[in-house]
Amino acid sequence: MSPNPRIAWRQSALQITRVHPPYPPYDQLAIHHAPAHDPVRARAVVAELSTVSTVAEELKPILRRDVDYPRHIGDLDYVAVGYWGNIVQISDPAFGEDGILSTNLDAAFDAQVEAHPEARITAVCEMYSAENYGKYLAHIPGQSRLSADGWDDQDVTGNPARLLRAVGVNPGDPGAEYLNTDHDEPFIGVEYLNLLACGLYSVYSEESLMVSVFKVTRTEDVQDAMDDVWRHD
Repeated sequence: MSPNPRIAWRQSALQITRVHPPYPPYDQLAIHHAPAHDPVRARAVVAELSTVSTVAEELKPILRRDVDYPRHIGDLDYVAVGYWGNIVQISDPAFGEDGILSTNLDAAFDAQVEAHPEARITAVCEMYSAENYGKYLAHIPGQSRLSADGWDDQDVTGNPARLLRAVGVNPGDPGAEYLNTDHDEPFIGVEYLNLLACGLYSVYSEESLMVSVFKVTRTEDVQDAMDDVWRHD
């Protein structure tokens, strides 16, 4: 048996993004003007995560575009945090779930909202295998929480169009077609998440954003939930 066996999922995207006011929009060009990464504040963020028991080791910062998804069981011990001015982005395998097992993403998202109610906060869990599962959570100050999850279809709770209006999206803006979701069946995808997260959901091929990487330990309940989701039978 391999000393570091492969996990049950082929690919994943697992992150929470927190944007504090003022809310700067980023795209493939503007991203170059983002503030430099702050590793000291990133350490404080990872130490406060509900999915982390202790920080065992801090590794050398890497480019955000080089953060990989977990491929082996040992990869599940690493968390990446980017801290760029008023933007924080956390990538943590503990946020993974399949719609049945684990609620670590909900708990981590709720903790971020409680601690930072003034921020725009989005949470993403995308898991790819023979079938694909996605879960998306969003908090916009003054608005009801949005959640969407499912395999082939999404079960959406909340009002996607209302959140877009609250962040200043107008008819004619890129992605404004989501403003019509009051009456259509909504679908939460890349464009929508970028509108709420100021463009930071996407990773751009030539960006230079850095992140800190930490090896962490987990509490027993978090570890058990991760084992249920990630390990092969």
